[in-house]
Amino acid sequence: MNNFRVNDWVLDDEDNLFQVTRVRDNEIALTDEPYYVPAKEFRLWTPKVGEWCWFYTRDTPMLSKFYAMEHGRYTESILWTNQDKCEPFIGNLPSFIKE
Repeated sequence: MNNFRVNDWVLDDEDNLFQVTRVRDNEIALTDEPYYVPAKEFRLWTPKVGEWCWFYTRDTPMLSKFYAMEHGRYTESILWTNQDKCEPFIGNLPSFIKE
């Protein structure tokens, strides 16, 4: 049995991101793929310091850089210490955001 759940974000050995859509024993199905693949070929995504992520609190998304992890929960700043969810940001940043 694997430890992945539906909606988890996983990385392959080349650091490509995928979202888990289905789980079956030791196999997972990934975003836009109809077939199951061995779960052991993937690892759970966790944000890195400085990486842009979506943070959700009460279903309100906020795009921000990831800075630290506190008490097992993602922490972007003192104002955002209780995120319910953190997901990777994929794509180009909007032009109004300065790095």
